[in-house]
Amino acid sequence: MENEGKNIIDQKESQAQGVHSDVSDGNAAPSMRVSKKRRPLIKSIPMSTTINYCLFALIVLILFYLVSFAGLYIVYGSLMENDAKRIERSASAGFPKRVDDNSLVLIYKRRLVEIARSNKPVAIAVFETDSSGHDVCLLVDDMGNGISDNSDLFDYVMDELDFTDVFERGKVRKASTPFGTYLCKGSKQVTENGTVYLLIMKPYDIWSNQVIKIVYVLIVCTIIVLALACVFAFFASRHETKHLKDFSQKAKRLAEGDYNVEFSGYGYNEYENLACALNAATQNIQKAENLQRDIVANVSHDIRTPLTMIRAYAEMLRDMPLNESKREKTANVIITEADRLNSLVSDVLDYSRMQAGVTEYKFEPCDLSETALSVIDRFEPVCERDGIKLVREIDDNATVTCDRAKIEQVFYNLLGNAVNYCGDDQTVILRVKNQDTCVRVEVTDHGSGIEQENLDLVWDRYYRSPHATRRVVGTGLGLSICKSVLTAHDATFGVVSEIGKGSTFWFELTIQN
Repeated sequence: MENEGKNIIDQKESQAQGVHSDVSDGNAAPSMRVSKKRRPLIKSIPMSTTINYCLFALIVLILFYLVSFAGLYIVYGSLMENDAKRIERSASAGFPKRVDDNSLVLIYKRRLVEIARSNKPVAIAVFETDSSGHDVCLLVDDMGNGISDNSDLFDYVMDELDFTDVFERGKVRKASTPFGTYLCKGSKQVTENGTVYLLIMKPYDIWSNQVIKIVYVLIVCTIIVLALACVFAFFASRHETKHLKDFSQKAKRLAEGDYNVEFSGYGYNEYENLACALNAATQNIQKAENLQRDIVANVSHDIRTPLTMIRAYAEMLRDMPLNESKREKTANVIITEADRLNSLVSDVLDYSRMQAGVTEYKFEPCDLSETALSVIDRFEPVCERDGIKLVREIDDNATVTCDRAKIEQVFYNLLGNAVNYCGDDQTVILRVKNQDTCVRVEVTDHGSGIEQENLDLVWDRYYRSPHATRRVVGTGLGLSICKSVLTAHDATFGVVSEIGKGSTFWFELTIQN
């Protein structure tokens, strides 16, 4: 085990030297460059949230304008078309059956003027056609004034329109003139005097002065709404992120070693889950730190004692003349204390390898009876020195498939734990029993026992009971190593304890047919 620890240290030193040589050697291959993550321009969550809220409000307003203008164009055209049809129907309904000068002047002219004035802006024309062209009988302008002369507006409109499409089929069409764009609806009126045509011309100007004024009002309202949205976003982001800020401050205190912080969920499910996780992590960190503090104290004490003895006996060998028996006794003490140090370092290294997942297991048939006897032989000198009685209840031929070295380590740790906690009767019992489908191993002491609430803790790393004696060096890692080894073997294991009567640690390995 000492050689393994030395090899690990040598490997680390060689790796460090290799890295140094790679850096210093100009011909060495360039190392892989790790790309840095791009840092966000805005590092404050409240400020980022505020900006996101403002951008959201701006996008909503932009979408509102786009939809509004698209709707305005579509709806405005539809409304204007329906308005032109309505005006045409109203004008056609009162058209006289006989069209002569008197009827136009005395009857229909008044009707057209009334329609034009009530639906302005609009222009209404009544005309006849002949081989020479269109002869305007009557034209009412958008002010409702009757005009009996030909009009340039009428001529421009008729030049743009398809006569058949508008007057025969009754379609509504647009006509572009120097006076603007007009929406036109025509109809053919059959009278006793012949055919007369009616034309409704309504200005088609989406961007009229009134619409432009409305747009200006909307722009002003938009600016006001956007400003209010920014103010709301500022306070809303502060409100929404203040709990996160509180979490961040408490987490910083936790990182600085303040384990008295307590996280609250503030009534939100996500915060509650996070608070529970952080509070549990805080308790585990505090517990782990306390356990590590204990193990440092234990290891420091255990290392100091054998080192002191090794140094003292080594100086004795160097400075004092000793006979053969005293020299042998002194050398044995040095060897024993060195073994104690080796056991301490071995526990730490074994547990580190198990936690790193680099431990390899070699499964093969193994007689647990022989393994148990081998471990007992190693404990005999310690037990004889301290007056501890080891009782053996071992069946013959208890063969299972396992990693012999690792299971031997489990035996050693369980026996060492029992020796540490043995009671006044100074008795430790080791049982290896053949059962139907498994081999059951039990290590029993008659010590002070373990409280029920601490039974699950004994398998944790660095755990040490306050009732432990100092006969055998311990790191608090022994039972944790046992747990790792037995878990890798798919073994069942546990502990039964009663205060004042002692404890029994047990495990079962399945017999492989």
